[in-house]
This record gives sequence, structure tokens and C-alpha cells, in this order.
Amino acid sequence: MAFYGSDVQQLKKLSQSLSAGASQLSGKTRELDSLIDQSQSTWLGQDAKQFAAEWRGQLRSLIVNASRDLEEASRKALQNADEQSSASAAGTAGSSGAGIGIQTIAAKETDPAGPGRPTPEEILEQYQVSDAETTEWPSDWDPLRLVVDQKTVTEKEAELLNGLGPLELDAFKDIHDDAFEQADARFESADRNDDQNDAFRHAYWNALMVKEYGAEWAEDYATAHEQLPGNPGPREAMDLYNNEVGRDIAVANPDASAEELADLIEAAVKNGDTVVVGQDLLPHPSNEIPAEQTGDAGDAPAAPGQDPEFNDESRTTS
Repeated sequence: MAFYGSDVQQLKKLSQSLSAGASQLSGKTRELDSLIDQSQSTWLGQDAKQFAAEWRGQLRSLIVNASRDLEEASRKALQNADEQSSASAAGTAGSSGAGIGIQTIAAKETDPAGPGRPTPEEILEQYQVSDAETTEWPSDWDPLRLVVDQKTVTEKEAELLNGLGPLELDAFKDIHDDAFEQADARFESADRNDDQNDAFRHAYWNALMVKEYGAEWAEDYATAHEQLPGNPGPREAMDLYNNEVGRDIAVANPDASAEELADLIEAAVKNGDTVVVGQDLLPHPSNEIPAEQTGDAGDAPAAPGQDPEFNDESRTTS
């Protein structure tokens, strides 16, 4: 049978890769800006002035323009994917004409609100990752210890964080703080666990990481974070699922501001595209269980999970 049009999933993957590349270039530009500014106090003389002038006058603009071109290519690829989806839907007999919902599972070409959505039992089983070895970050010898509190992270988390520049690390902290602030402002919570506040926070955190670092880095970091040993099974499943929702929303809306992403994710929580833990300690759609009736997964046992496959294009120190 002949195939007309384009592969929607491949176009979306291309859009993600292009967007990730643009984010990487933007991050390196900011990092170089900072390093060159800092060098002005230690590297003196005509050569230093000439190098800084060349960076600001010509070299920087080349990288900025390349980043913008990648973002535009990403936008066009995603637009073509949407147009192909609309054309395919219009040509399908019995099509209802309804809008396409947020795709919370990248591997499934089904509407998560429809029959193809996984059951709570399936989410609990499928959204699990293995425990990983941990380390202290920053390490004892790292100068970052002077400005960053040391904490226990997985080795992959440390690897990814070590691949960020100074400005990118500042943005990482801002993203963390913004996720908590917006979650508290939009969904009241007694303890910020297992409820709509928790669902929003994880989805928004991932969306902001996609916006700042690209979808692949965001997926790698969020997944590695869930590999901390002892994570209760229902909580891990909920977090991994909601992380994916947030990333999908950000990828589908590459030009959205942080505030617009927050609004989209708030709507996703209220519409039940995210999940919360129920009294039965299973992940249920977030519009089916009121916040005051969500369960407490804190004492639930960890569940077995598989080793995640991290993206090859991630910016790491390896």
C-alpha cells in the first residue's frame, strides 16, 4: 500500500533534536559570555581586547544565528507534523474532528484520555527505573562547594550537572525554585507529595528544563533523578509519568514562555492528563481524585525497574 505524507513521529523526533541543539548552542553562548567577562580581570593587554571584540562583534552572532536557525527548523518540523496529523485525521472515515490530546506516552500513538491510556496498574508497573549508584555532588575538591550545598545524587545526575556551565547551573537552581513556587501558588498542598501540587511541580520542572537545555538532556536528568535508591514505587511511577507529560507539553509548544507553560500544565493537571496517587497507592488521573483524598506513598515499597536508556546526544562529561 502506498504511503502519502510524512511520518509524524519521526518529524516530532527531528523537532526535538533540533530544539535540543539550539538549546545547547544557546547555553554555550551564555557560558562563553561569562568566561570572557571573567577573563577581563586576569587576561590583560591588546590580545585580550582584540579577542573580546571579535567574540562580541562577529563570533557570538554566528552562534546565536545558528541557534535561531535550529529553533526555526524545529518549529517548522513540528508544524509539519501537526499539519500531517490534521490531514490524516480529516481523511479518516468517522473522524470526530476533536482536538488531539497531550501525548503522555511517546511510544503510543493514542489519545491518553481514550481507550489506549494505560491503566493505573500498568503505569505502576511500566513507569519504574532501576536504582543507581550515588555520589556526593559537588565533589569535595570541586570549587562549586564554595557556592553550592553538597547533596547526594545518582552518578548520572552528577555527570549531567558537571556538563553545565556556570550560567546554566544558575538557571538550573532557578528552575527548581520556580517549579516549587508555581506549584504552591496554583495547587495548595499539606506536604507537596503524591497530589496535584506534586504532579504540577514535576511536569513544570521538566517543561522548564526542556526550554533551557533541550528535551534529551531534560529526559536524561529527570530519569536519572528517579534512580535514587529507596524511591517508593507509586511515587516513582507518578513522577516519571508526570515528567513525561511536562516534556511533551514543552516540545509541543517550543515558543511558549515559562508562564504559558505553567498555564498549559495547570490545565493538564485539571484535565487529568497527569496522575496522582490514590488511596489504593496506584497512579490515577489527577482530575479523578480530590487533593484531600490522595494517598500517601511514603511508606510504600520500592518497585523493580529496568535500566533506562539515556540519550546519546546528552551533554555530559563522558
